[in-house]
Formats: sequence, C-alpha cells, structure tokens
Amino acid sequence: MKKIRLILPACFCILVIFASHDASAKSPILETSGDGIFGIMNWQPDALNSDSEAIGNYEVVVAPDTFNPTMNQTTHIQFKVYNYNQGYYRDKLNYAEMGVNHFTMGVRVYHNDILMDEFLPQYHDGSSWNTNYTFTKSGNYVLKVDLYDVDKNNNVVTYIFNISVSNEFGPIFAYIIIAAAGAFTTVLIWMKLVMTKKKPQQK
Repeated sequence: MKKIRLILPACFCILVIFASHDASAKSPILETSGDGIFGIMNWQPDALNSDSEAIGNYEVVVAPDTFNPTMNQTTHIQFKVYNYNQGYYRDKLNYAEMGVNHFTMGVRVYHNDILMDEFLPQYHDGSSWNTNYTFTKSGNYVLKVDLYDVDKNNNVVTYIFNISVSNEFGPIFAYIIIAAAGAFTTVLIWMKLVMTKKKPQQK
C-alpha cells in the first residue's frame, strides 16, 4: 500500500510535466509561445519528435516542435544535414556524424498523395534551417526532402518523412488527462484522510 501511495503521485507528476511541455511550447489560443512550469520555454528541437534518414554519405533530420502537430496551427520545423560515415563495414552501429558547412534543399509537402505545398530549393549556410508551416488537414503528411548537389555530378537525393497531424481538438485530451489524474489523486488523498480518522485510538 505504501508503494502505491508513492507511485501514484509520481505518475501524476510525470503526466503534468509532459502535458505542460507539449501545451506550453505553443499556445493554441494566443498563437504565441507560452510559459512552462520551468519558466519561459523557447522552442528547441526534441530528439523524441525528430526523424532521420541516411542515404549515401548524408543524413537528413526533420524535427517538428511537437510529436503530433495540430491542424490549422503553426508548426516550427527544423531540418538538419549531417555528413554520414558508417565506417569500414558500413554498419549503423559504428558511424560518425558531423554537420555540413552548407547545403541546398527543397521540400515538397504531400497529403493523400496530393501536393499541398512546396519549398523551392534554397542554399543554406551551416547544417540546419528552420521554417514555420501550417498543416490545414488532419491525417498523415509526407515530406519529400530533396537534397541537391550531393556529389560531383550534382545529383539530387530525396529523403521521405511521415508526419501525423491531429485535429484541432488534439490538445484538449492532454488537459483531460491532467484533470483526471488530479481528480484521482485527490480522491486517494481524501480516502486516506478518512481512513486515518476512523482508525481506533490505541490506549
């Protein structure tokens, strides 16, 4: 019983932290960045939200600001390009990454095999670039990322990424989970207090 009393509050705290991180990174009502429980939360790419693909000597990473973007809300997306060296045996367990100095990239956005938008090829200094995008429909989107001039023959390599977009009611479920966890914890505390008061006093 004592272990359960310790585990339940810990689970509740974890739920609050994760839900607050997702909700405060982008305020859907004010359309601005919000204040998290640890202060002002400036968006940074999250490893849990990113996806990567390595083709040849390069690896491309796509990192939206949330695991499941919400339709009709601005999503921050970062693209990164790394030199990818898989070592002598070409195995993924032994590789090294280093950001490129510059790259040229274009992005095509598809929904149900229909081209929705296109970012024309642009030259970028450094190994990354950021952009904002608004997904107008829910469901699965496909980003076809074209990396240009990957070799001496100026070939183009296309990296494909899937992004799942939730409907406008997606963030509400995070608040429902927090409210349910809070109510459950409150009931447990109340039951504990009642049981403590009902215990017979030993003489």
